[in-house]
Amino acid sequence: MFTIPKTVTSQTLLTHKDLEGKNYLAFPALLRLSEEKVLITFKRGTAHGSDREADCDALIFNTITNQVTDHFRLGSIPAKKFQLTVPVKTADGTIRLYTDMQNQGQDNKNYREGMHYSALKADGRSTEEWKRLPEIGGIEYGYPFDFIVEGKTVYMLAMSFGYRPGSTWSVAVLRSDDGTATWKFVKDITAALGGGPINESSFVRTGSDFLIVCRGYPGQSTRIARFDKSFNLLKVADLTGSDKTLSNYIGWPRIFLRDGQAYVLGRIWPNLPGQAQPPVGMKDSRLGLVRIDPQSLVVKNVSLLDNAEGLLPVKDAYYAAPYWQESGGRTWFNAVTYRCAGTAEAPDIIRLAFLWDEVK
Repeated sequence: MFTIPKTVTSQTLLTHKDLEGKNYLAFPALLRLSEEKVLITFKRGTAHGSDREADCDALIFNTITNQVTDHFRLGSIPAKKFQLTVPVKTADGTIRLYTDMQNQGQDNKNYREGMHYSALKADGRSTEEWKRLPEIGGIEYGYPFDFIVEGKTVYMLAMSFGYRPGSTWSVAVLRSDDGTATWKFVKDITAALGGGPINESSFVRTGSDFLIVCRGYPGQSTRIARFDKSFNLLKVADLTGSDKTLSNYIGWPRIFLRDGQAYVLGRIWPNLPGQAQPPVGMKDSRLGLVRIDPQSLVVKNVSLLDNAEGLLPVKDAYYAAPYWQESGGRTWFNAVTYRCAGTAEAPDIIRLAFLWDEVK
């Protein structure tokens, strides 16, 4: 059930050691720009989530030469935090940006500001004004998770918060039929799955249906569900649990289809044979690729991509973004992630590459 790839390439794309001030680098998201370039957005702050201010920076990475060709800032607002920013390219070619905007209250706790959005200008490295996403059906959505673009129709998976306008804790599907100019509510996924709390989620189209993977909170199951074209629930299965291959939850799960199978990339806690107790702490986490039968929703394999033996003293890591690259007649699976381990004071943005045949 667990496999460890033999071929691994590791590259530091940006190290915290080269930056002054805001050098806590985390939560990369990725958008393919061309056959040889990707855009990588990431948080640049001073802590995982307890900082008072954080920017959104970006890298341009050449996937053929494996070189960072540009580094620039996409968003910076005094006393605000660009916690996680997701880029998406719409049918008109515009690269749009959606961010989980936060602030730190007088009680030093983190609070959502409502989702903000912008778009890249023609120069490809500066943005239009950042604006708050209007309420949708009387509910403010704050945390963008994932997008599916089908012509002018765009689906968004996003989270709302009970202390914000609309007083609703939910993960919902939103839909735009005019290329993101306006949005409407489609489905409350939290309610469809029974009302239990869920967090970071990801989805993918499979035929006329959708597969959605939904992260639970610590100690709660991460689940995968199949919905029909109208987002009516067809089937659901637990991916994690004390009696499952994976313990705890899957952090920032990214779902995709390849070679007729469904895959989920994310931070995992494997239930390995002979463990004295279930793994729960960050130090026990790994970066994993989970292969799932898209019909039965049964886990078929887990590839341990980083910290496979559990010996790396991980402090914070493993929100990851995938891409593929052909090289030398072989297909390489790449995961851009962040990692802080050992004596490091803050995370770096890194790239891990594997032969697809060894991890699929």
